[in-house]
Amino acid sequence: MTQLNDLDVEDVSAAVLAGREVREHGPYKIQVGNEGLEYQSLVISDPVPTGQQILEVAGLRPMDEHLLFQMYANGHLELLSPSETTDLRQAGVEKFLAFKSDRSFRFFIDGRSHDWGGQRISGRTLKQLAGVDAHKHEVYLVIPGKDDELIEDHDLFDLTRPGVEHFAAVEINIKVFVNTLPTYVHSRYLSYWEVVRLAYPDAVPAPNAQFTVTYAKGFEGNSLTNLVDGQIVRIKKGMHFNVTPTDKS
Repeated sequence: MTQLNDLDVEDVSAAVLAGREVREHGPYKIQVGNEGLEYQSLVISDPVPTGQQILEVAGLRPMDEHLLFQMYANGHLELLSPSETTDLRQAGVEKFLAFKSDRSFRFFIDGRSHDWGGQRISGRTLKQLAGVDAHKHEVYLVIPGKDDELIEDHDLFDLTRPGVEHFAAVEINIKVFVNTLPTYVHSRYLSYWEVVRLAYPDAVPAPNAQFTVTYAKGFEGNSLTNLVDGQIVRIKKGMHFNVTPTDKS
């Protein structure tokens, strides 16, 4: 059996990412992922495979216990039955998701519908499907007439709840005080140097560049706490930071 090299195989995802047409002849490299959006690379020869062929290549058996979705470059998921075909040369077909399940669940993120084959979905996966920066956004379950429910990255939301869920990806915007001045940050966690640059935007690590950083009114309480190089701090609304240059001469 002749071993294929990278030049022999057309990488469908790479072609979509580059915005070029997928070549007419195979073999093709495709990505098949699970509900955690963890993907494996697989090679298939047919440019117009059936859902069954893709499940077979992925080694997912019994096939009648799995649901297969094709993912488009815009993040939309579309169910692909075992007998249906998909054209790998079609613009926008990027990846596939497979679930061991007998039913799918529909929900909306930022007004766009998604179908999901797993009973549960993590907050981090919702962010990925929404196409947002996971470190700078939070996902909420929209509850009309009540406070929206925050879905943390590690939370596993149960999609079997009654009704169709609507989620919203919202940019993190937390008001803190840096050297007494109000400042807005867009992450739940900041490193030592990220805090330093809130006060001194041009600051960079250097042998003679040192800063003393303290904070209060955080999750540790109101007491003054030191933050040193290499540490991170969890951000809370209303925190107070003091950043003082202590450069070596």
